[in-house]
Amino acid sequence: MSPAAARQPRVAFVTIGQSPRTDVVPQMIADLGLPVTVEEFGILDTLSPDEISVLAPAPGEYRFASRLRDGSQAVMGKPAAEAMLARLMTSLDDGRFDALVPLCTGTALPPMQTLVIEPQQVVDHLTVALAQGCKRLGIVLPLEAQVSGFHLLQPVPCEVRVTHASPYVDTGSDRFAAAGETLRGCDLIVMHCMGYTEAMRAEVARHAGAPVLLSNRMVALLLGQVLSGAGA
Repeated sequence: MSPAAARQPRVAFVTIGQSPRTDVVPQMIADLGLPVTVEEFGILDTLSPDEISVLAPAPGEYRFASRLRDGSQAVMGKPAAEAMLARLMTSLDDGRFDALVPLCTGTALPPMQTLVIEPQQVVDHLTVALAQGCKRLGIVLPLEAQVSGFHLLQPVPCEVRVTHASPYVDTGSDRFAAAGETLRGCDLIVMHCMGYTEAMRAEVARHAGAPVLLSNRMVALLLGQVLSGAGA
């Protein structure tokens, strides 16, 4: 093995669903712009359907949606999903990887020794920065139940419109077109879930008539710049 190959950066992508995330990880790897060794992990990888159903949110509890291996959607309460993610991430924080990347934009994680590219921090802070020049900011979330409780990490000085479209159950429907129509008139739209694809982004943009950003591509482009010096 050549020295260059030996120094190829290693990345762990960690989903709150089941791995592999064939819907988004290939695009993220392409966006990195450099060769990497990737491993994928999921908090639901070893669970049966009955065990996953137990993680359903309690009444009034904030919820997450993620993708199972068969392409279907799992909905979990935030406390359970966040605790499971923290345990899995901690088990990977052993020096094997140059970076750990959770595939969720709504989770908080404990400090770790390995570099963590935390999507909520990346997406929310970039969104807040861009919103300084907006009159209206649009947000797309996976679940209707998430809309009323959504907030960015910091307040923004503009109107915020929030709508929903699931990347796991609304494919093939008109829900993404409807989301775009709902957000028509916004200066910028952020699809605030790591499960959205380029095709979904394009559909929202076509109907909204506004720039639309994908969370997973925002994270991947940053990660590529971070990793570009990992082998130096």
